[in-house]
Amino acid sequence: MAFSQIKYDTDYTKQIVSWVKNLKYEDIPPMVVDRVKMFMIHCCGVSLCAKDIKGMQKAIEIAKEISPGKEGDATLWGDGAKVSPEAALFAASAMADCLDWEDCAITGHPTAGVIPTAVIMGEALHKSGKEVLTAAVAAYEAYLRISLAGRSGISSYNIFGNLTLLMKLMDLDEEKMNQLYGIGCTMASTPANVHELTMSDSLNFIYGLRGNECVTALRIVMSGIENLEDGFDIPYVYYNHCAYYKPEILTMDLGTRWMLMDSLLMKHHPGNMFVQTYEEIAHRLLAKYHFKAEDIGEVIIRPSIAFRNWYTKTGYKSITQAQFSIPYTVAVALTYEEPGAKWYSDETMNDPKIIELLNKVKADGFVDVKGLDVLKDLMDGKHPEKHIIVRMKDGTEYEDSLFTHPGHPNYMLTREEVVERFKLETKYVLAPETADKFIETALKYDQLDDVAELPKYIY
Repeated sequence: MAFSQIKYDTDYTKQIVSWVKNLKYEDIPPMVVDRVKMFMIHCCGVSLCAKDIKGMQKAIEIAKEISPGKEGDATLWGDGAKVSPEAALFAASAMADCLDWEDCAITGHPTAGVIPTAVIMGEALHKSGKEVLTAAVAAYEAYLRISLAGRSGISSYNIFGNLTLLMKLMDLDEEKMNQLYGIGCTMASTPANVHELTMSDSLNFIYGLRGNECVTALRIVMSGIENLEDGFDIPYVYYNHCAYYKPEILTMDLGTRWMLMDSLLMKHHPGNMFVQTYEEIAHRLLAKYHFKAEDIGEVIIRPSIAFRNWYTKTGYKSITQAQFSIPYTVAVALTYEEPGAKWYSDETMNDPKIIELLNKVKADGFVDVKGLDVLKDLMDGKHPEKHIIVRMKDGTEYEDSLFTHPGHPNYMLTREEVVERFKLETKYVLAPETADKFIETALKYDQLDDVAELPKYIY
């Protein structure tokens, strides 16, 4: 036990640290390794898709400005410049979350931190594919357990995913791993998601800051510090600031249950997790019947979700506003057969035709979504079937329904579907031959002796 003025008798932090330290590639089931590869392909795809969004161009510019000497060992996604790992992580993590298309757990978006950190630090350190994938699995598992054990700020959880990956890649000893988690506890914000209340796109930059800061935190620990251990055990440290604390989740079935397989969904469309199934139904209806948006008279959703049933008469000032609105995302999915960055351009978010259509979307009943237990039920598939009826101006009706969308843990995308999604995500960003080369390299990632080969195809 590290020095502490307060006595405690648990060892959750040490148990997680020991598991992370001793995890070997051979311990991980092949299907878990493959799932992480799919998260990698998907995350890189949606990140590149976002690169021309105004805010992400700013992130790329900032990354170049903050890189010492304006050069380094890591590839700047969407640009190709060589910058410091911290700078590359700032931009890549912001891009990963920009379209809200990467992934979702009921506590946030681990992939926005884990995958950029894995790819960029793997490149900078010239690690093998097996080393990086092992570290990524450890990071996902630690993230999910730490976040589910106590509710903090949504972007704070990424700290623990990032730090777990870094400590594993650097092969720190268990004391330093413990200390690195301690720094993570000091960095985590209180349970206040200001961005959700203000509808600010700043959250994308916060994910970027987490990636940047965590490399600095690693450097601090490697330089040598004393104590700062057992942050998940000492009372009044991290979990005292969380909305609840269920410490048993930290080590529940550790090493036998792979939570990334059943607690993490991959988004099929860009948008908040609560709008995914509605987007999917709307997309299917348009793809099947090829109607014109201007011919729609009314859209009925049965049921909707009250705190995502947002309307506007004037358009949206932020991407976050649009991503969190079921009427808006249904309107764009009924207008454009292909999802992409265009959904969240200033022009689309303020298009009078889109605004007119979203105000034709009517809710017939609501799902009651309150509290994390209900959110967990949603992730587990224990929620009502969702219906959409598109009623045309001539009286023709088109209807479809779903319980869960593709990418949900109960309805996961196949390898082939992830590959096709990547090609769609990068259609206007990468040359087809570059996209093919990225996919080929990512699929054999665990065979690479040096993963620096992959970033050659991320710009």
